[in-house]
Amino acid sequence: MASPTNPQLPDSSIKKSLEAGLMALKAKDYPIAIAHLKTVVKTGKNNSSFLKAQMGLVIAYQKTGKFKDAIDLCTPLTTNSHSQVNTWATNTLKDLTKIQETEEPEILPVESSSSETGFIPFETTQNSPEAIAPPAEILPKSDATGFVPFEPNLTTNIPAKIIKQKAVFPSPLTSQLPQIKITEENIETPAIAPQKTDVNSEENLINSPASLQTAEIPTDEEKTEITPVQLTWQNRDRAQKWRPLKSLKLGRFWFEQIATAIALFFVTTFVVKFLLTTTNIVLLQLYLLIKLPFLQPISLFYLDPTPFLQTTFGLLFIGSPWLIDLVLKQFHGMQNLPMTSLFNYSQEANKILRSFCQKKEIPIPEIKILPTNAPIAMSYGCIPRYARIVVSQGLLDRLSPDEIAAIFARELGHIVNWDFAVMSLATVVRQIPYTIYWQAGYWGDRVKNLTNISASIPSFAIAFLRWLAIFISALSYGIFWLLKWPILWLSRRRVYYSDRVAAEITGNPNGLTRAIAKIAIGIAADIRQQQQISSTLESFEFLTPLSVKQALAFGSAASFTPIATLLQWDLNNPYRKWLEINNTHPLIGERLHIISLYAQYWKLETELDLANKKAEDPKNRAKIKNYQLPIINYQLPITYQQLSKLLLQGAPFFGIPMSLAIVIGIWLIGWIFSLFDIWQLDWLKGDRGILLGCLPIGFSLGTLIRINHFFPDIKPSTAASPTIPEILSSPETLPLDSQPIQVQGKLLGRIGIHNWLGQDLTLQTTTGLVTLHHLSLLGPIGNLWPTSTRPSDLIGKTVTVTGWLRRGATVEIDLEHLQVEGGRTSYSNHPIWSTILALGLAIWGAWLVFQGEG
Repeated sequence: MASPTNPQLPDSSIKKSLEAGLMALKAKDYPIAIAHLKTVVKTGKNNSSFLKAQMGLVIAYQKTGKFKDAIDLCTPLTTNSHSQVNTWATNTLKDLTKIQETEEPEILPVESSSSETGFIPFETTQNSPEAIAPPAEILPKSDATGFVPFEPNLTTNIPAKIIKQKAVFPSPLTSQLPQIKITEENIETPAIAPQKTDVNSEENLINSPASLQTAEIPTDEEKTEITPVQLTWQNRDRAQKWRPLKSLKLGRFWFEQIATAIALFFVTTFVVKFLLTTTNIVLLQLYLLIKLPFLQPISLFYLDPTPFLQTTFGLLFIGSPWLIDLVLKQFHGMQNLPMTSLFNYSQEANKILRSFCQKKEIPIPEIKILPTNAPIAMSYGCIPRYARIVVSQGLLDRLSPDEIAAIFARELGHIVNWDFAVMSLATVVRQIPYTIYWQAGYWGDRVKNLTNISASIPSFAIAFLRWLAIFISALSYGIFWLLKWPILWLSRRRVYYSDRVAAEITGNPNGLTRAIAKIAIGIAADIRQQQQISSTLESFEFLTPLSVKQALAFGSAASFTPIATLLQWDLNNPYRKWLEINNTHPLIGERLHIISLYAQYWKLETELDLANKKAEDPKNRAKIKNYQLPIINYQLPITYQQLSKLLLQGAPFFGIPMSLAIVIGIWLIGWIFSLFDIWQLDWLKGDRGILLGCLPIGFSLGTLIRINHFFPDIKPSTAASPTIPEILSSPETLPLDSQPIQVQGKLLGRIGIHNWLGQDLTLQTTTGLVTLHHLSLLGPIGNLWPTSTRPSDLIGKTVTVTGWLRRGATVEIDLEHLQVEGGRTSYSNHPIWSTILALGLAIWGAWLVFQGEG
């Protein structure tokens, strides 16, 4: 997968890419190091940064077994004018050549890509975000239907041979870099009296490539940095013979699945009715204004769509496995993964699939693979007979065999618990608006280039088509976002059940813990490499093991702080259950803590020491003693002081039930007056206008009460610059604790129409990734309004972010403004929009009350 590069990067961006690459090299995160260092090398600027990046790439390639690439890059360095670089490159090249000659790979022929005797992981090439809307002459061709892949340049190469290569251990010589002082002056000028350097001596070797940054990294007085820690795993034991966990009663869980399907149907029906009614209202107004026959309202739209939607839902449910297959093959490059190929990655996973399915008397699910570096696993289907399990190449590459088996086991848990069927239906329903969003955005960006194809096309026609695409894309994404709400509860609940099944099938809760943590780290690494959140991660988030936003901050900070420390908030924050209500997955810390209870149940040492990080709970201790583990975690009681803070945090939403209480009081007063025949006020009894009006008024009052706490004034002297690990490690914070913040980093995200709503804005700092939240003066709709600078216009640039830090179940920054070094600025208006929204709801509520309805 191609790394994001830009030959015209400013010096500051080159410097940051070099620092990030060398930091990743020190942390032994070689794929990330390669991505950043290649960015510097591809600039072609022959300076100290260029030379350091070349040397770092040689080591990264050698560490990952890419000896040919390392040799190709190292060879030019042997003629470098800098004597120490020349000597180091010469000796390194000898070692690389020797290793390549002695370690000859064994070539195994494969008949075809679909052979049952062998399957090779896919190699993918995927363009950088800049390629989403390329010029017309280089845009990928669509198929006969006019549809294009979500990742337009995604290609799948299936090699004709499998290379079985022995493990190669790097020599001590090439695993380290010489401590060389490289400056702009001496890189081009040969040394007058070159001093011979003994590259084998200890004083000329360093333990980390970070010392190559001597000439460019600021001193401690100028800048404080967090040094990456080497991420090591304890690889705790698994149970050899384990006692079964207590059987769970799944009646409530199945009821929740049925309730979720019904809720999804009603929300979808509401959306469809709203769209049909609104369309006819708009057509009627246009017809009255213009009097054109084709603008008359559509009579079919006046019919009740409920029977049609009932039939459609039934067909979508039955056809969900094949429909999802179609989407994944057409837009994401999915292919079959034979069991024999899975055997090469994890014999245990292969064995579990066969033995467990035989025990449950269900067919072995079809196994598929996605050619993406992001570690993904998901299961879908309508019944177990037609179930599929899909994993990504990134998951197979990042996880060890026992961890792969644990992930396959948890996907089997979704199948035997039947929650995969409801989630498959929900995924198919949501894929409809998401596909429209993606295609409309793609063609809307492409339509700009029509003038390059034909000058005869009027400019107003191009502008009309482009704005039509923008409207359709934004509306479709809004529907996609809205349809997630009825699924959230089941999406969180089902994870606990599948984790439990995985632990019980494998007897390896520690392997499952490592797998979940590695998936989070891998997702963050993929976002850094792709410079955006991929469409696969976003559109199939409900089916994957982790939420993207959870993995984004946690996974990127794991290289700087011990994992158990990063999970402090998830384990101990007293408000965490309330604040995860809009999350697709439960908190990572809570999941891993429950999994650690399974390890304790089988008397195993836990992979992560979470017991000491979580407040002691007698109820949990008693359950462990009696071998009755909770399916969901216990939350400590909330004190009175904490309750008042929680009420202020959720004031807009708590304002609604408070307004209902007021309505009941008013109705009661009206009923009392009616008993005494006081006709002047007996109309208050049962007036639905009061009920309907008080709901938006209650939300409005709650918003106004909270607004000053949510958006305190930002002063340069008070704006903090915390690191991502510091943010994650604070256990008591709330989104209400709005910390003014000013931090610098690189802005990541999609470019073009796909990001006009600001749905994919991520700040990459030196210590991790954090999500940014942008709102215009008129809210999300106002994001579509023409403006001089959108946040998406600054993608790929180094920006200074000023805003309010929100630490809830995920970490976000509400933007006040984004500014690049040249002074170009994009403004957000969170406080103003909140005020406008509150006042608008209050006026609407008052109008409903005065309208009245007996």
